[in-house]
Amino acid sequence: MSGNYRVLYVEDEPGSAEILKLYLVREGYSVSHFDNAEDAARALQNLVFDMALLDVMLPGGDGRSLLKTAVEKHIPAIMVTARVDEEARLEGFELGADDYICKPYSPREVVSRVNALLKRSYRGHQQRRLVFEDLSIDLDSAAVALSGGPVALTASEYSLLVWLASRPGQVFSRTSLLDALWRENPDVTERTVDTHLANLRKKLADSRQAPRFIATRHGLGYCFIAKECQP
Repeated sequence: MSGNYRVLYVEDEPGSAEILKLYLVREGYSVSHFDNAEDAARALQNLVFDMALLDVMLPGGDGRSLLKTAVEKHIPAIMVTARVDEEARLEGFELGADDYICKPYSPREVVSRVNALLKRSYRGHQQRRLVFEDLSIDLDSAAVALSGGPVALTASEYSLLVWLASRPGQVFSRTSLLDALWRENPDVTERTVDTHLANLRKKLADSRQAPRFIATRHGLGYCFIAKECQP
């Protein structure tokens, strides 16, 4: 990865923040660190970021409100929390988080997760455009449109859509999707895949009973069924 990527880092514990910021900068990232929710919220509104690394519990607010803003701006986000139970992680994923890290953590692991998320989020830039009737995916700008209107996807939803749409007609099990898209993240489970897929279908106005884009092959997995058109 390179310093062209701008990271919003929100953490109120000075010691942890200083160490992790050092690791991220050494990796080549441009890091903007804030120790409270209010300053971070202003930064999200006024500056441009390629990803966000957000603590859940913060002075002056909640990291989940920052996550909502990041999702609205299509900024990939990793949540950091002291809670380790699966339900807490699933709550974060349902709110739009792309990854979840539990404290205490290794700074090297966090850097690895950041690298992996950015690679997933921007891996389609070497390609151009996928078009399926009224659905279009611009792989240069990572923009998705349905019937001419923009569709706001999280980074994980976008990666899932691009993976399936790039391989129409192929059936992928949950396990194969985990291996393809979240191999570096052991916290992502098959339930997480289902959550991302359900959110993606909802945003595409797709129906599980009468699918236009993503069909469920019972006992096998998921398949993108729309036929590609010439862009």
